[in-house]
Amino acid sequence: MSDFKEKISNFFLLGDEEYSEPEERIEKEVGKMREKLIKDKTEIHPLKQRGGENIVAINQNQQIKKPRITIIEPRLYSEVQEVSDTLLANQSVIVNFRRMDKEQATKMLDFLMGVTYAIKGDIQRLGEEIFICTPQSVEVDGSELSEFTESLL
Repeated sequence: MSDFKEKISNFFLLGDEEYSEPEERIEKEVGKMREKLIKDKTEIHPLKQRGGENIVAINQNQQIKKPRITIIEPRLYSEVQEVSDTLLANQSVIVNFRRMDKEQATKMLDFLMGVTYAIKGDIQRLGEEIFICTPQSVEVDGSELSEFTESLL
């Protein structure tokens, strides 16, 4: 039994004997293990398991992406690309045609109807010359809106 105590004492460098080369190597290893243990205690692990559930740390530095609605008042038909790109980026767009002539506005509206159909979105009339184009991920509750647009006609 004392042989076992001696080995443990020597392993943890508690013995008074002269250290040989293998014991110096053990001393270095123990030091490394202590450093690693201290480092592991201070390190925060992003994923831990507790009772079969995964608990994931949330990064506080990430900004929450808010839904965005862009308002555009086009003057030329060529601005239809800007509206389309915004819709394709999964954002809603309110288009006010008051600064366009009626023929170009109709042409642009036809194009936007095609874009919203292609992305499975929706386009609704908000006012006499104002429309909202939404991607598939956005739903517009238009119960009161339909009454408003009918009164405009």
